[in-house]
Amino acid sequence: MRAERRKGKNRRRWLPRIIYMLFLIATIVYVSNRGGAFSYALFYATVIYPPLAWLHLLYVRAKIRVSQELPYREVRKGTEETYRLTIENSGWLPVSGIRLFHRTGTVLREDMAGEVLSFFPKEKKVFSTWMSFSYAGSHEAGLDRITFRDGFGLMEITMRISNPLRLQVLPLVTSVAAEDMERATWDLTHGAPGRQKDQENTLGVDLMRYNPGDPLKRIHWKNYARSGELMVRLPEEKEYRMLVIALFACPSEEGEEGLIQRDRFLEYAVSVAGIFAEQRQPVQFLFFQGEVRQQLVEDLEGMQELCRALSREFILRGNPSAVEARLTEAAGQQDAPALYIREGENRLCPM
Repeated sequence: MRAERRKGKNRRRWLPRIIYMLFLIATIVYVSNRGGAFSYALFYATVIYPPLAWLHLLYVRAKIRVSQELPYREVRKGTEETYRLTIENSGWLPVSGIRLFHRTGTVLREDMAGEVLSFFPKEKKVFSTWMSFSYAGSHEAGLDRITFRDGFGLMEITMRISNPLRLQVLPLVTSVAAEDMERATWDLTHGAPGRQKDQENTLGVDLMRYNPGDPLKRIHWKNYARSGELMVRLPEEKEYRMLVIALFACPSEEGEEGLIQRDRFLEYAVSVAGIFAEQRQPVQFLFFQGEVRQQLVEDLEGMQELCRALSREFILRGNPSAVEARLTEAAGQQDAPALYIREGENRLCPM
C-alpha cells in the first residue's frame, strides 16, 4: 500500500515537469517558425521561470517562522494534550503551495497533513488542536517538515523543523505480562521444569524424618538406599524478599518499526512492574542509559517512577553484547533471584 502511494506521488511530482518540458519545446518551435516580439517574450519567460521560481522558494524558506507549543514535555501514551502551531510569513512576498507534515506517532484531532496553505506578506496563522502520541519512549513529536512549491508545482523545497518537540511519552500499564508472570514466579518458587530432579543438592532437598502419613512421593529414596533411614524432602517452596529484573534494550530501528518495537518493550516492562507493585513485591529493575541504572519498585509510586525512567532515551552505543554483559554482571551482584526481559522477545525469563 505504501509503495503504491509513493509511486502515485512520484507520478504527480513529475507531471508538471513533463508539461513544462513540452511547453518549452513548443515555444522553441514557435519562435523558430514565427519570430516576432510575442514569440520571443513567451520563449524567454518560459526559460527564465525555473531560476526565478527557485530563488523565490529560497526566499520564502528563509522568511517562514514556525513555533510549536505543548503544555507538558512528559505525557502519557494515548492521552490528548493541547497543541498550538504558529506559522508566520515574515517576508514581503506572498507564499502559496505550503504543505505540513507531522512526525510518525503524532496524532492530531484535526489533521493538517496534506492541506495546501497560502500566506499574504507579513501574515501569521495560528492552529490550535489536540495532539496525542501513539508510541511510548523518548522521541521527537509534532511538526516534522514543511514543503514549498511554486505556483505551477514545477519544483519543491523542504524545510526541516530545527526546533522539534522532544517528549517523554510514558507507557501504558496493561495485563500483557500476566501469563508470563505466573510462569516465571512458579519457576522461581518451585524451580524451572526439568531441573528439580537433577539438582538434588540445591534448595528443596532439606530433609526431615519420615512420619506416618507423609506422602510417599516426598521420600528421599537415594538417602534411604545409602543409610537405610526413611527421610522426606521438605516442600520445595521459596520466598524471596526481593527480585531483580534486567531490561535488555536493543539499538532502535529506523522509522515506525523501531518506535513500535520500543513501545511494546516498554509496555511489557511496566506491566510486569505494575503486577509486582500491586502484590507489594520489591523488585530491582536494571537497565542501561549511558550506564547501568537501577530503579526499585515497591509500590505503585515506584512503578510510576520506573515509567518515567524508562521513557527517557536508551543510549546504546557500541556493542550491544557488551551492554548485555554489564547488565548481567550487575544482576549477579544483587544477591537475589534474577529475571530478564529482552526487547523484541518481550518475555519474562530466568537468567
